[in-house]
Parts: sequence; structure tokens; C-alpha cells
Amino acid sequence: MAGLRTQLDGATNILLEEPSIGGGREVCTSLLVDGAAEPNVLFVTFTRQASVCVGQVDDESVGNIGVITVGDASAEIEDSGVVTESVSTPSDLTGLGISIGQFLSEFDDHVSVCFDSLTSMLQYVDVQTAYEFLHAITGQIYAADARAHFHMDPNAHDDQDVAAIASLFDARVTLGDGEPTVHTRELLESEP
Repeated sequence: MAGLRTQLDGATNILLEEPSIGGGREVCTSLLVDGAAEPNVLFVTFTRQASVCVGQVDDESVGNIGVITVGDASAEIEDSGVVTESVSTPSDLTGLGISIGQFLSEFDDHVSVCFDSLTSMLQYVDVQTAYEFLHAITGQIYAADARAHFHMDPNAHDDQDVAAIASLFDARVTLGDGEPTVHTRELLESEP
């Protein structure tokens, strides 16, 4: 996975295109913990239990861990060192955005965010609403000097919707049968 990290150097917001057949947890974990010494990790999940998210990372390799569960996913966890929060209504993107912002401001340095998943979120809101929300969230992530990846099953959406969502990200990692494929966009740099 070191090659993947090198290809994504400088990317802040990453779209992780993962078919529903899975296989992306190893890449997800690598994006969360590789690169920074003891990163603070925030999971935002629509489908997984908080305990499953926390079990994905080694407690000794990360700093603080936070989990925001959305909808029916359980926020209950026995580990008292994990901060959990729940957004009960999946279409409440304002509440979700506020929760993400609070975690980003509480976790000072080296924050890695896993948003699982855009496909689940798009079951509750339309693409335009999701686009506006993601535009705001990716901006918060830039401002916090954090790094995030967002899971999406490209097979569950039409190509136009995937392209619209993908336009918000610095890089796309596409998982398939072989090695992950990375597509990055060149960022404009301001000249002095």
C-alpha cells in the first residue's frame, strides 16, 4: 500500500470507488493510518456499527478515535476512549456536517476521516443536496488540514451522478480485480 500512498501524496479528499462485492477495507485502513504517526481517526458511517469501525484500526497505531453513526447504525461501544455521536435521521445533513466539524476542531493534528458511504447517503438525499453537502464538508477538511476518503459504489449510480460527485475530489481510487487504480487532478497553485 506504500505505492498507493505515494500516488495520493498531496490529495486531501479522496473518492474510494468500491464495488459492493467489497475488498476495500484493506485500502480503507491504509488510507486511515498510513503516513502520519498516530493519526486521529474519525469514522462517519451509515451502515456499520461503531464497534466494527473501531475494530478496523489498531488502537496503538492511532491517536484519538471518533465514530459518527447515521440512522440505524449503533453508536454503542464498550471502549471508553472512543468518542461516539449519533445522527438519528440520515437525511439530516446539516446535523451531520455540524458533528463532523466538531470532531475536526476537537482533534488537532493528523486527522484521517473515513466516510462510509456516499452510496448509502444517496438513498436519503438527492444528488444536488449531496453535492452541496460534500462541497461544504470537503472544504472543512481542507481548512482543518485533515485527510478524508469517501466510499462509493459506482455501479449503484449513473455515470453522470458519479462524475458530478467525483468532481469534488482531489483523487479517485478505483478498486476492481487487480491493483487499485488512482486518478488525480492537478491542483492550481497560486503564484507569488
